[in-house]
Amino acid sequence: MGLFRLCWLDVAPSKQTIEVIEVLTGGFLTVRSDRSRPRGRSLFLITLLFIGGWIGLRIAYVSPFIASYDIANFTLAVTDYDLADLRPHFPGYPFFILFANLFLPLLIPVKALGLVSTLGLASALLPLYWFFRRHAYDTTRLIAAFTVLSTASLVTFAATGMSDGLALGLLVWYGWSIERARHQIRRWLPYLLFGLLMATRLSYAPFGFMLLVLLWQVRKDYWQLLSESAILVLAQLAWLLPVAFSVGGPYSFLQLSLRFVSGHFSDWGGSAQTDDASILQRFVQTLQQLFWHGIGYGTWIGLVSGLLLFLRKRWTVDVSWGATAGLYFVWVWLGQNIDKPRHVLPLVLLLLIWLIRQLPLQMYLPFLVVQLTIGSLALNEQATRPPATIELARYVATLPIGATVFTDEEARQFQSERPDAAIVPIGSISKWNAEPKSDQSYVTGRLLERLHAQGVRPNVKQVVRFTSDTRYEPEDAQAILYQLTAP
Repeated sequence: MGLFRLCWLDVAPSKQTIEVIEVLTGGFLTVRSDRSRPRGRSLFLITLLFIGGWIGLRIAYVSPFIASYDIANFTLAVTDYDLADLRPHFPGYPFFILFANLFLPLLIPVKALGLVSTLGLASALLPLYWFFRRHAYDTTRLIAAFTVLSTASLVTFAATGMSDGLALGLLVWYGWSIERARHQIRRWLPYLLFGLLMATRLSYAPFGFMLLVLLWQVRKDYWQLLSESAILVLAQLAWLLPVAFSVGGPYSFLQLSLRFVSGHFSDWGGSAQTDDASILQRFVQTLQQLFWHGIGYGTWIGLVSGLLLFLRKRWTVDVSWGATAGLYFVWVWLGQNIDKPRHVLPLVLLLLIWLIRQLPLQMYLPFLVVQLTIGSLALNEQATRPPATIELARYVATLPIGATVFTDEEARQFQSERPDAAIVPIGSISKWNAEPKSDQSYVTGRLLERLHAQGVRPNVKQVVRFTSDTRYEPEDAQAILYQLTAP
């Protein structure tokens, strides 16, 4: 059975009475009940209301903080889109930014982004419900789908100004459409959804391998192969061309993309090429991120609840989806910044779908309870406690006019607090050497680390230090400000 295989093909005919009621538009949801029809219907609707309430709470606890450099760029892009000025960075994330603009009349930009991400993840409830049709009752299928979407790591990362939640939701819809297409149902849909996925999170590109599986199915039908290939190309051009013309045209966009890709793999991207850790160390760290942060969300009880899902003796794996997941794992292992747990979230999602789809309710219900608990606590902390970088930004806002703060990537986060001090981002050693300095000059801890790595060791004294939970934004969980002193 496939990871995403349409499960109505696997369900044997039942002697139970099946009553279909229109719960959502189009009558897609069905209530399957035994002789006690009202009880089965009521349980389903109560479960649906419970899930709706939890989604409402998640929306209420979207983080209002510009907690990282990337979130700062996304936030600026909502009101002033400029790819050339990294608002946001390549490839532009047009679908995410466009969607967030719809909520600007109601919310500040960073919360509009978080709302879109949260709603995007929540939208996956419907295709997951269809995936889990192997379960005997609709209420059980609904709980199974909700269990996947209640995983603490997925929920908390979705409640920020990053595109992860929307991308994960689209990934589920894409997987559902793939399985329908493999059974010759709406074969054009996966290509369109993959276009939206790439316009939301380009790093999910390895999942395009499943499109090759679809094209392989029709390799002998040249017209079908050509038409589906054309849809694939057009779906990508639909978002690439508008973004390209926003920076002056395809040639300018190509130059920008080449600079970004080069920088990612040779400088700041955190890939294996620039990492001091060995390939084996990165492999172990990737597994650690997947299970400790992805499944357990940095807690032993979360990890144990996830490992209990593996107790089943027999498992079935779809080769195509297994190869796709393996391809993405290699991409994270070698090509991504493995210090950021959000890069393993698609693997967490696929792993949980694979596990829960093959388990009875009693085996994953403890996991749901544990994840709801730790996820709710984490959501509350993330939405109410400022991350370390924001606390430092607020401290910098108290510095007097005439002070200068030299920063690494924190400049836009600092500027969001409208400080009187001058904020000067340092991108190179030559710029650092050229900048005038005084006893009212300050340097952030992240910049100081980069200067030390390049052999520059200015005389400094620590002024203030802030820390926050490393589960949210690991690279921004510690923020230190130093003051330059005389040699």
